[in-house]
Amino acid sequence: MSTIFLRALPLLIPALAAGCAGFSAINPGASARQVETLVGPPASVWKNADGSEVWEYPRGPLGVETYMVTLGSDHAVREVRQVLSDETISKLHVGMSRDEVRRLLGAPRDIGFSDSSDEEIWSWRYRDWGVRNMELYAQFDRRTGALKKVTRFQVDTSDGKRK
Repeated sequence: MSTIFLRALPLLIPALAAGCAGFSAINPGASARQVETLVGPPASVWKNADGSEVWEYPRGPLGVETYMVTLGSDHAVREVRQVLSDETISKLHVGMSRDEVRRLLGAPRDIGFSDSSDEEIWSWRYRDWGVRNMELYAQFDRRTGALKKVTRFQVDTSDGKRK
């Protein structure tokens, strides 16, 4: 490991812990202003027909966490969820649109293309059970934008390869 990384590590761990603690400190009923004070402005805002909003916060090393904060039309917090989880990922199904997947899981870490299969491939990193490093791939038909396939792989942390 580089000495720069080793010197920065003691500063990085508290910063990451503070980010997670910030979301656990957000309670239902908190105001939008309180949310921004605790965790900053959202990366994306999804507006719903009923006047509610979902604020997206990608977090964590390598993007293994994404929080969604749902605010009612009164701009009070209804719910806070970490969406890069097995529970949320299990809601993916063939035929979903890109927008539906994006709203469910947040922005992908990477977007790639396969000319041979005419697919657009989105990927996320997440932690299964909070400990196993995983990669998730959502493969979309490029022409229709419909989800074709979902694949998960465990990543071996010693060499970064799939298992």
